[in-house]
Amino acid sequence: MQKIITNMNKPVRMLVGVFLLFLMGFIDYITGRDVAFSIFYLIPIFLVAWYSGKRDGIVLAFLSSVVWFLVDTMGGKGNIIEAVAIWNALVRFGIFIIVVYLVSTLRRLHNELEEKVADRTADLTLEISEREKTERELKRTTEKLRQLTKRVQVIREEENKIIAREIHDELGQALTAIKIDVAWLSKRYSNDEPIVESLFTILNTIDETIKTVRKISTRLRPRLLDELGLIPAIEWQVKEFQNRTGINCSLILPEVTFDLSSQASSAIFRIFQEAITNITRHSSATNVNIEISVNSNGALIMLVKDNGIGLPENYLSKEHSLGIMGMQERAYSFGGKFIIESTPGKGTKVQVKVPLTKIKTT
Repeated sequence: MQKIITNMNKPVRMLVGVFLLFLMGFIDYITGRDVAFSIFYLIPIFLVAWYSGKRDGIVLAFLSSVVWFLVDTMGGKGNIIEAVAIWNALVRFGIFIIVVYLVSTLRRLHNELEEKVADRTADLTLEISEREKTERELKRTTEKLRQLTKRVQVIREEENKIIAREIHDELGQALTAIKIDVAWLSKRYSNDEPIVESLFTILNTIDETIKTVRKISTRLRPRLLDELGLIPAIEWQVKEFQNRTGINCSLILPEVTFDLSSQASSAIFRIFQEAITNITRHSSATNVNIEISVNSNGALIMLVKDNGIGLPENYLSKEHSLGIMGMQERAYSFGGKFIIESTPGKGTKVQVKVPLTKIKTT
């Protein structure tokens, strides 16, 4: 209805108002009621004043007063003194004028409000557009940073692999050669007890140095990870963790074989190392459960759960949670997910999901 009236031009709206006015007058005339009928005259006045403006509303208010006067004097409401009819018409005209001004003011306020709403809507639309643009830029930047992080991690692992091989092979071989020479010297001067004792001390130092070299090489890049894969490397790491810390560990492995890229295997292994390192440093745990499985959606799931003291509140928002952020980025960079759950006094659970390329049932 509102749309139809709005689409009309002003003369047509005025004609509609006049038609409604005479319809009201006709009804008033044939009913001949004593009850004031002026409220119904306000219908066309209101419509014209609202949709056509104050001037047309005043014109229709005057016409309404005339119609009211004619209805009174033509006997629609019984015998009435002409002066009283004129007075009634003037009173009604005053009321109608007041209504026209009120409607005009209400219409003006309505238009101002609509303009403000339209302006605010335009501002919000622009703000939303800018925010969406910023979010898209942020998303692109985040993706670029993630790709850069992935590239840095891959390069770092390759460098670790090269350094670990050089340390193990070259430095290890050099130390072994020195050990052989020292052993030969100990035999050569076996009759000189002070020299033999010094040489044996040197041999012990060389043995300890070889062990340290192997330990450094393994920390840089476990050879099991490259030679046998992720699962044997994790098994070795669990045994080494138990021997070093005395914390009891249970390990559940998948019943299927799977293919995982070297970079993804390195990422999962580093996440596992970071998880058990955090357990050693912060958890005070006595038991750790490690479970590796493959779900029906073709994703590798690694779960590390301890029975320690858990993480304090707001830990993830603090600066020393950068290790956790590093684990997150390692998982995300290979299309995976990283979830950490912790309750103070009830331990911590770390879960990693990474999509697989190929699965085989054993």
